[in-house]
Amino acid sequence: MTEFTNIDEYIEGFEGDKKKYLKEIRNIIKKSAPEEAKETINYRMPTFRYNGNLIHFAMFKNHLGLYPGVEAIEHFKDELKSYKTSKGAIQLPLNSELPKKLIIDIVNFNTDLLKERKYPSWENKNSKWDECQELMNQIIIKSKTPLKKEIKWGADVYTFNGKNIIGWGGFKDFFSLWFYNGVFLEDKLNVLVTASEGKTKSLRQWRFTDVKKMNEKDILAYIEESVQTVKDGKEIKPAKSPPKEVIGFLKEHLDNNKEFNKSFYALTPGKQKEYIEYIDEAKQDKTKLIRIEKIIPLVLEGKGLHDKYKR
Repeated sequence: MTEFTNIDEYIEGFEGDKKKYLKEIRNIIKKSAPEEAKETINYRMPTFRYNGNLIHFAMFKNHLGLYPGVEAIEHFKDELKSYKTSKGAIQLPLNSELPKKLIIDIVNFNTDLLKERKYPSWENKNSKWDECQELMNQIIIKSKTPLKKEIKWGADVYTFNGKNIIGWGGFKDFFSLWFYNGVFLEDKLNVLVTASEGKTKSLRQWRFTDVKKMNEKDILAYIEESVQTVKDGKEIKPAKSPPKEVIGFLKEHLDNNKEFNKSFYALTPGKQKEYIEYIDEAKQDKTKLIRIEKIIPLVLEGKGLHDKYKR
């Protein structure tokens, strides 16, 4: 599986009309997005960020997927009637021109939604941590194990064999190193802390208030130990959430349609959950009924709600 670290690399992975199409949509978004918007790769897709994810796009076999989010899809539902859509996604056929005005309107809509939101910005770090940043760049170079630099969640993350090892960032009161497998480290210096008690399972932080307190030898030792945890296969498996309960309209139709019932419960728990949430999200009974009528053929064919958008 090819890993991309920036949008240029992503686009270069395609040829001909697909490459031209990607360049065109990138240009449309870039011109309509705020100047502060940053380009990155998120969820393995080209992404523009502005106080959060502004919009994603990705190339598929016969269409280009545009991912502006649920609110934008709902707001522009009338303009999107001629396109295939799902929760938060739009399919733009490759055999037709890009709907430039619609894309611009969607980007502007999302910009308005996001401009008042405040998220940590790893791109706009406090300049007082510049020395810490530079020291970490040098330390990574000296690591015994070659680490791969990737961009995840809008930040630089260094990985080994596809597993996250370390990242860092400057905050108001401290500069923090993030060890993604920190829970398995011996922590001989007793410096690692849990950022969010009860929520963070594997990740641990090492915080500094002065670059002079950052000992290169000690940090390298923690990095190499973190790499070793990956080599040893240590990881915390995500806890499986309990099955979502079927209630209301969906339950009534399942109870009254044996074939629908049998096919629904033959689906994977994940696909069942997609359908349950899809029906539950509808606020009006009329909409719930329309959605149930829409999903019944898909369920009978053994398909998930979003299967047609998956690679």
